[in-house]
Amino acid sequence: MQLELELALRFLRRRKGVLLRGTSLAALTGVAIATAALVITLALMDGYQRAIATALQRGSAQMVAFSPRPLAPAKADRLAVGVAATPGVRSAMTVTYLAGLLQDPKQPASPLSVVVKAAARPPGFVGLKAWPAAQKAIPAVLGYRLAEKIGAHEGDTVEVLLPPRQGSWLLPSLSLQVVGTFHVAFAEFDEQWIVAPLAQVLASQPGLGVAAIELEVDDPMHVARLHHAVEKALPGFMVTDWLEMNPALFAALRWQTLSLFVVLSLVAAVASFQVSSALVVVSVEKRRTSGMLQALGATPSRIRRLLMEVGCLLGLAGVGAGIALGWLVSLVMTHYRIISFPPGLARVYLVEFIPLKVTIPHLVAVAVVCTVVVVLASLWPARRAARLDPVTALRSV
Repeated sequence: MQLELELALRFLRRRKGVLLRGTSLAALTGVAIATAALVITLALMDGYQRAIATALQRGSAQMVAFSPRPLAPAKADRLAVGVAATPGVRSAMTVTYLAGLLQDPKQPASPLSVVVKAAARPPGFVGLKAWPAAQKAIPAVLGYRLAEKIGAHEGDTVEVLLPPRQGSWLLPSLSLQVVGTFHVAFAEFDEQWIVAPLAQVLASQPGLGVAAIELEVDDPMHVARLHHAVEKALPGFMVTDWLEMNPALFAALRWQTLSLFVVLSLVAAVASFQVSSALVVVSVEKRRTSGMLQALGATPSRIRRLLMEVGCLLGLAGVGAGIALGWLVSLVMTHYRIISFPPGLARVYLVEFIPLKVTIPHLVAVAVVCTVVVVLASLWPARRAARLDPVTALRSV
């Protein structure tokens, strides 16, 4: 094997013909570009999933336990303290959710659909350590894009119309004083959500109660493991998590990643035909050398291994260069935030910016697939060249 490797390296170093140099360079470049495309695509899809998951975990709860009926604040607080002691649960907070219409001063006839999240304490993403004291209205933190859309600034007061209560046609309203804005980088939260203190919202709306208990857990990626323990601590509650609330989204992203990987693997297979072409040229250019080796006792299988190693060395050099190029491009695109979206497109893609995350498992998968493709592409030319009669090879010029 050491002799074949040394000869293969010598064949590649001594490329005297223009045709051999050209085909070798084309093979190296084609395989490198195809490999880099695979690395960049997988990094893009992995970064997209991570961006969505991070935004969802920041804006919504990692786990939510919904009560079948509105709870009194005191009882809800006791239940939250109890479930917070569950192993794996970091903290628990009582909340309620209200859908409403926000009055837009710029367009009074076209109110905006919003969600008011009334929380017992400020969530981490709003940037407040505690809710400010009540003033002329209930303090509230708006999504920054929602605030920009209606032109609201800190200290302004906004009105949110709520659905009518049972047996009434009047629309109750919440008067909210803007005390800040938040930025989650998830379009739905930044454009439609308002966060306000639970106690003041409940005091202003008689008949309302606590709707749910939000849980923060130690391992958000494996929240399913805690379902049984949380359901045991909160009997009768419907327990769900951020993954269960978005199954179709993540399933679609997984299938999209797999589809792109398969399609670009076919592109890598097409690029590997350049390796076959280069190997054919090598076998023609080095025909006389092969005949001399056979005359000196080299078997056809040894000639086949020699040419296989030539093709594999050429292809694997392209694979290595492609992985390095893909990694470098991913780092540059992430550093300069190349894949960023304006507000209109952010609603479509759900996030404002997609980082490219290169992971070791993805690099291993790309390397394995591209290596297999290169080996298969080298097999046929090597087998054909090994069948050449040594006498005919020695007569060739």
